[in-house]
Amino acid sequence: MKKSFAMLFTIGIIVVLSTIGVLLMSFSSTTLKQTTDNYIFLQGELYARSATEFALQALEGRDYVANGCINKIDINTSLYEINMTFHYFLKECPVDCNCSNIVTKESNGTVMINTYVKSKVDNIRFFRQTLQKP
Repeated sequence: MKKSFAMLFTIGIIVVLSTIGVLLMSFSSTTLKQTTDNYIFLQGELYARSATEFALQALEGRDYVANGCINKIDINTSLYEINMTFHYFLKECPVDCNCSNIVTKESNGTVMINTYVKSKVDNIRFFRQTLQKP
């Protein structure tokens, strides 16, 4: 009787320990996935900021009537796709511009930049909208 009780007790301890091990592995993999997703999201946010600054540099001092408007910029890296669309607020809209007519001279030349960042590794996306006067 004592030998069979010891065997059942040992099997019970092994089952409990294996269950705890499986739970620890599950929590560990969940934490790893969350950390990776957080890293990719933050890196995408930094790419969005950098792309917005790049767009503002491209628009700086641009004559929309003589040179036309930039309506879209696409940037592809090994890990991210970055798409930027522009909407202009001008007193006189050129034909090729995606813009709205405004009457205030203070807001003339303002640009709304919509930046979309999509990760190629995971399906993580980030959107940033900026209203700026270059």
